Amino acid sequence: MTMPHRVPGRSDRKRRLGVGAALVGLAVAALPVANADASGHAAGRAADHGPAPARPWDAYNLAPASRTVAPVRVTRTTGTVSSPSALLHGRPVVLSGAGSGSSITLDFGKEVGGVVSLHFTGASAGGQRLGLAFSESSQYIGTSSDASNGGSGSDGAIYADVTPGATWTMPQASLRGGFRYLTLFSASGGPISLDRVSLDISFAPTMANLRDYDNYFYSSDPLLNRIWYAGAYTVQTNTIAPTTGRVWGPPASGWDNSGTVGTGDTVLVDGAKRDRTVWPGDLGVSVPTEFASLGDLTPTRNALTTLYQHQAASGELPFAGPEVNFYGSDTYHLWTLIGTANYYQYSHDKAWLDSEWSNYKRALAFSLAKVGTDGLMSVTGTADWARSDQGGENIEANALLYQALRTGAALAAAEGDQASATAWKAAGDSVKAGVNAVLWDDAAGEYRDNPTSDLHPQDGNSAAVWFGLAPSDRAKRVSASLTTDWNAFGATTPEKNSEIATFPGSMEIQAHLQAGDTTQALDLIRREWGYMLNSPLGTGSTFWEGYLANGQFGYGGAYMSAAHGWATGPTSALTFYVLGINPASVSGGYTIKPQPGDLKNAQGSLKTPLGDIKLGWQHDVSSRTFTEQLDAPAAAVGEVDVPTFGAATLVTVNGKRVWNGREGSGYGAHLQDGYLVLRGVPARATIRSQAVGAVPTTLSVAATSTSTAPLQAGHTLTVPVTVSAQGDKVLKGKLTATLPAGWTADPASFTLDTRDGPTDTVVDLTLHAPADAASGPQSIGITATADRANAHLSTPVLVFGSWPQGSTAAASSAHAPNVFNGQQRTYDAANAIDGDPATFWNDDTPGQFPDTLTVTAPSPVTLHGVGFASIVDGVPTDFSVQTWDGSEWTTRAEVSGNSAVDRWIPFDAPVSTTQVRLVVTGSQTQNGNFTRVAELTP
Repeated sequence: MTMPHRVPGRSDRKRRLGVGAALVGLAVAALPVANADASGHAAGRAADHGPAPARPWDAYNLAPASRTVAPVRVTRTTGTVSSPSALLHGRPVVLSGAGSGSSITLDFGKEVGGVVSLHFTGASAGGQRLGLAFSESSQYIGTSSDASNGGSGSDGAIYADVTPGATWTMPQASLRGGFRYLTLFSASGGPISLDRVSLDISFAPTMANLRDYDNYFYSSDPLLNRIWYAGAYTVQTNTIAPTTGRVWGPPASGWDNSGTVGTGDTVLVDGAKRDRTVWPGDLGVSVPTEFASLGDLTPTRNALTTLYQHQAASGELPFAGPEVNFYGSDTYHLWTLIGTANYYQYSHDKAWLDSEWSNYKRALAFSLAKVGTDGLMSVTGTADWARSDQGGENIEANALLYQALRTGAALAAAEGDQASATAWKAAGDSVKAGVNAVLWDDAAGEYRDNPTSDLHPQDGNSAAVWFGLAPSDRAKRVSASLTTDWNAFGATTPEKNSEIATFPGSMEIQAHLQAGDTTQALDLIRREWGYMLNSPLGTGSTFWEGYLANGQFGYGGAYMSAAHGWATGPTSALTFYVLGINPASVSGGYTIKPQPGDLKNAQGSLKTPLGDIKLGWQHDVSSRTFTEQLDAPAAAVGEVDVPTFGAATLVTVNGKRVWNGREGSGYGAHLQDGYLVLRGVPARATIRSQAVGAVPTTLSVAATSTSTAPLQAGHTLTVPVTVSAQGDKVLKGKLTATLPAGWTADPASFTLDTRDGPTDTVVDLTLHAPADAASGPQSIGITATADRANAHLSTPVLVFGSWPQGSTAAASSAHAPNVFNGQQRTYDAANAIDGDPATFWNDDTPGQFPDTLTVTAPSPVTLHGVGFASIVDGVPTDFSVQTWDGSEWTTRAEVSGNSAVDRWIPFDAPVSTTQVRLVVTGSQTQNGNFTRVAELTP
């Protein structure tokens, strides 16, 4: 496994940005380009206008240049395979040997999808069979494909009957929508010789040139450039011919991608490998990505049309489109309404909106009927993305309803339906007031999941900020509080067992930027999306459906989609916020508002219904200047916001001063939230600001609090804390901690040089818990102080207690010792109470349940709950915790659908007992379907 992405230090960032600045300098200086279209393409021929301008961003475009592609390397072979690398060069390779012992695994170098063809040479023996197995991840390479059909049967492999000298092409129904690795294996005894393997790419079926994106993005950070293009490529692989979706219900074995899942000739679905179905929630992220990068919104229109075609008589819209055709989700119903507004905003397709307007109104009425007297909708359709605890007056659902009402009022105005516009705006105001009155938790600085919940979810809090439901002061607090759930691999999701869920993670990126916390947004993008892009588990080209808190695949591992559109939030965020071409209203124009963070420069384009907008900017911290070069139709840009970074600035437009640091002399110049706001700027403009005053010092902190195992009472825990700063001086600061009684923390200091722009560093804060520390979640306060500025956060720490000396453990069965990676390992029950999370109990009856683990203490212990820890490749999913009362076992807690490696399981009331029993009735199926428990603690 690769090391997780870590926040770069100042010296690392200088080197990283230096290379980018050298590359991009000329390109930015050349903007706007007279002979360039919206994507930076040269509009004229070289013969007419000389050489085309340099396009360094093309190096990041992952789309293949041809629809026919071939593998680029051999990953491994088994058995007898002659000259395996010859196959890459059109020369024969021979698989020999009986059964499936001989195989060759081919790597296409990135996510691909389509129909494979093989050419067998005359040296093949007649009557042979060759198996084909597919995998997105190197983790699941083998003679059985990774999982995609959605049923209990294995995807397995497909088989080619070998005809010497002939070409074999896989059946259309066996189209594999997403994979990187193809394993070819002998399924018969004689030699099989082949000299060509090719793939006909099936995604983006209407694109003549797969690399011809309408828009581009290019900055001084190569990692962000890679992430932008990987997001674009992920959505491109999710764009399919509507007749190549997944058939549902699932076949008993194998897979079938011949289902009709939409209208038209191209449609945007949720994933490349699976489900290959229109899911409205996914559109909430993938549609902005499609607009910001590929540009063609036809797949979006067809996806939305498909959903409206399946609207119920009640007005309810599907949870999933055909062939799945599920219903019963209030949130996904609302995502379709939000997608409708997004599509109209990005396309101004009034004819389509007219055609669906009556359906849209029925759908919004369906949701409004669930709004109570307090202004909040009560969720009864509880199906949602994979989160738990949906239902009631839920923050996520109400944030979505607010966005649907706000944008719906704008759509109604476009339709000339003033009565609906007025009513929906008033209803949206009521939702906003209700949410902020009922669901806000001031102590936590976040919204509760519902009025009686202690859960502060990532999805609802992110959506509340993203959609403007949270007032600006609360938006800042939510942005800061969200960072307390980060770990070294990304932002964990409390409402999904603290896994890393990339759908709400995509929402969180938007929330940080909407709140103005650019440093946090870029940190999270680099951390989470950089990890996915660089991990050897992934495709190196596309983003994942979600993963566990330790970086391993979630969603059952082999079933997880490694190319999932809902994970592509950074692509639109980098264009809309960081570059700064921001859609301002559903029916209107765009605001130019860069959020540079620590970037030296950026440039890009956005093809809009009002015309093509091109923007480039440079931030020279040493000279305290910020320069923007804008080329856009005058009607497309309503406002240009120039960042001042809190300093007094002089601002010019095309060389003419419009702001002298105190007052304006043109374009309505005025200060607002750290920006100089200009209106009516010329279509082509060079805007330059020069700081003439000091940049005030600001600090922020984020704790990667869930990056380590739980803290055992009597031990220490190191919490990595990211301290970010802006200013114009060298800052010397310290971290202090507010701790439970009896705890201590080691002194921690830091130095940050902000003279070269916004910067950050990671400070290790070491905490010491006493031996009698209370078990369960504890809240730790952390404060960073420097130059009279300070920042504060509260972060949870999970504490596990210890059993008294003389405690014993027994299990229903235990696997025999073995040697793993050269080390002797045991799997006894005692491993679950030894205080070492690296050792674990492993049962000896794979796939058979129940499995039991019983802990016996020498004297009664008072328990408020138990601490539970497993390991990533054998997590119990369904289990109960029981205590012995002297005559019988009493169930104190039941858990179902668990995927958390570490968790605290509270009891309803304290219990005094000498025995605790864990009864496991289900475990994750990968790696043997064993039950594995690393710690069971008081």
